[in-house]
Amino acid sequence: MEIEGKKILVTGGAGFIGSHLVERFIKENVGEIRVYDNFSTGRRSSIDENKVKIIEGDILDFKKLNSTMKDVDIVSHHAAELEVFTGIENSIHDLKTNIEGTLNVLNSALSNGIKKVIYASSGGVYGQAQYLPEDEKHPLMPHWPYGVSKLAGEKYCLQYYLLHNLATVSLRYGIVYGPREWYGRVLTLFIKRALEGKAPIIFGAGNQMRDYVYIDDAVEANILAIKSETVNGSVFNVGGDSSYSIENVAKIVIELINPNIKPIYDNPEPGESSKYQPNRRRLPGELQDFILDSSQIHKKLGYKPKTNFKDGVKKEIEWIRNNSMFWNYKARV
Repeated sequence: MEIEGKKILVTGGAGFIGSHLVERFIKENVGEIRVYDNFSTGRRSSIDENKVKIIEGDILDFKKLNSTMKDVDIVSHHAAELEVFTGIENSIHDLKTNIEGTLNVLNSALSNGIKKVIYASSGGVYGQAQYLPEDEKHPLMPHWPYGVSKLAGEKYCLQYYLLHNLATVSLRYGIVYGPREWYGRVLTLFIKRALEGKAPIIFGAGNQMRDYVYIDDAVEANILAIKSETVNGSVFNVGGDSSYSIENVAKIVIELINPNIKPIYDNPEPGESSKYQPNRRRLPGELQDFILDSSQIHKKLGYKPKTNFKDGVKKEIEWIRNNSMFWNYKARV
């Protein structure tokens, strides 16, 4: 499906991934871009209000969401509760936002004759890796309510495709990073501390492996999924250029910011904080390894990540140097 001249709605369009998608849609000469966001974490400053139509609303407000979709061709659904601890401590909130909210999107899409829905899922649906890299056939045993709710959203997308012929594609992201990334994940913690002259805090030995995908590559995966007419009903992993241990991530950040800093290794219990960094607790059910196999999206859509991790981290560091106030709160979507 060509997107030039089409009308596109982005839920969570003022957040991290959503705002970058909006920028790409502008470059693709989309006919009209509507951003639907409740601004609980997203920022108006992340989008060009002169080039998009902004509707402040919640995906739990079906009536408003449904009316916002009128005459829209494509929906990119990126509004979600992404904070894992929030899901653990308030699973009902996580369920309502990520499952009921997604059903509202799908039902509104049906009633408005939407041509395609792209659903932002997560590699968190897999849980602990039983083999590496994790392909789309890997067992689905999410560790946290967040992964459960994202998996439920995928299943509903598939059902609406099978039952109602609503074209959907679900994208299981690795750890998306880059400018405007929300503060609270490992890379952001490392960068912020290093910029403050403090040592990054590594939990355990730091040998946990992670799959990082730069924001521009994640956006490209969305564009490819929208344009293809042959992958409706599919689920794809969206990974980065290669995997990196937490220790290597810390070393790259230190190299780019202050080579004189040495990381601190600590081993707090799950759910507890490090004495060196009391503002961030260690996740219960922490994943030992998280490495996605993106061969299917490469085979089907030609997706190939273009950004080297170190180069991407450098861009994120440059961005936060010029936007230091951004990480004073969590812009999470």
